[in-house]
Amino acid sequence: MRCNRVRAVLTALPLLLAICPRVASAGGESYESLTKSGQASLEAGDFGAADGAFKKALKTLKAKTGPQAEEALWNIAQVQIQKGDFKASKASCSKFVKAHKESPLAHTCLGYAYLVWKKWGLAQGSFDKALALDADFAPAIAGLGHAFVIANDPAKAEEKYRLALEKDGSNLEALLGLAQVLTLAGEGSEAVELLERAVQAHPGSAKARLALGKALGKGDVAIEHLKKAVEIRPSWDEGLLALGEAYYATGKHPEAIAALTEALAVQPAFGQAEKTIGLCLFQQGEYTQAVEKLNAVLSKIPNLPDAALALAMSYDALNSYEEAVDAYKKAMDLDSKNAEPVFKLADLYYRMGKATSALSTLEKAVAIKPGLGKAFKLMGDIYFEGKQYKLAGESYKKALAGDMTGVEKSFVEARIKQIDSMKKCRPRARPPLPDPAESLPGGNFRPAGDD
Repeated sequence: MRCNRVRAVLTALPLLLAICPRVASAGGESYESLTKSGQASLEAGDFGAADGAFKKALKTLKAKTGPQAEEALWNIAQVQIQKGDFKASKASCSKFVKAHKESPLAHTCLGYAYLVWKKWGLAQGSFDKALALDADFAPAIAGLGHAFVIANDPAKAEEKYRLALEKDGSNLEALLGLAQVLTLAGEGSEAVELLERAVQAHPGSAKARLALGKALGKGDVAIEHLKKAVEIRPSWDEGLLALGEAYYATGKHPEAIAALTEALAVQPAFGQAEKTIGLCLFQQGEYTQAVEKLNAVLSKIPNLPDAALALAMSYDALNSYEEAVDAYKKAMDLDSKNAEPVFKLADLYYRMGKATSALSTLEKAVAIKPGLGKAFKLMGDIYFEGKQYKLAGESYKKALAGDMTGVEKSFVEARIKQIDSMKKCRPRARPPLPDPAESLPGGNFRPAGDD
């Protein structure tokens, strides 16, 4: 019966707080208004304000037992858990368990504290104690899902998350956890559906908005969710980074630079943000600035193949060919399965007049990606200009049979037709002269046309 009351309060409280106005008077604030204020501060990442509000809320309660007292202790512990402070969160939750040994919420609290420390076995023990008190307690079941994620057992994690959602379809931890597991398993569509449910059930959750925006990746809908996440939690480095990445993926480079610059102001160590700013500068044609930014990033984080490729292309655009060659080779070393830097290097060699180097590099490109039409097209151009028409024709035909992205099909077809017509127009070789001894009786041979 008591467990049912706890679940009822946890389920109904968000709705009650949404419709209950903030109560203030000379004598102080109500439990409800202080809790609502604490929840808003926690979502905003203002942990000090949240902690203060939740502790004040606890003090307003005359009875230190019952669902409200348990919820207040849970909220106080959540501040430390979200901060990632294992020592403080363990202390808060241990105190909670000591005061409320028969509360599934108290044991669940301690389980989440252990998750902060990645102690999934201890966390599982606490969640099991919670479920021994209430087998249908969704927060504990979702916690087990988190524990199995840390234990690298995604199948069991998925099982627990789905079970938690059977008990409570709006449980945020289960929705976010299951979406993450499915995303890693390549089931992105179902993950997005779960995250849409999470946002619908918890529209004020910055975590839910962030997860949905990142899952969508790009486009106006993704950007709107990420903007909302940053609105809920201002100066959130993770949210600003995700927003900047979504702007970049959508092709909105000035907006991306603005968001990423703001992210760096909060967290200067964000190498990813610096890299994407460099990519934006390259896309905007600001090659000198791109070279400066990307060199700075690669000096700190050398293993960024996309940054190395953008650096090479920036040097290429600035006609700094030797630097471009070195950067293309670095990009090739960093990602040996990507044909793009190989093709770009071959194209640069071709423009530098190094046909032999270009051809050998193109062979490497098509070895990585056999259907790379633009590589075969460039081979055809080189052979055609070298008057090796047979090899040119073969290369152009391979181009037509492959991926023609970035290749003008009509040009390739016209070249093949031109080569075929050259074969037809080529004069026949003159037949060999007859043997004088056999050409005429008596050996009276005279060369043709000779009178």
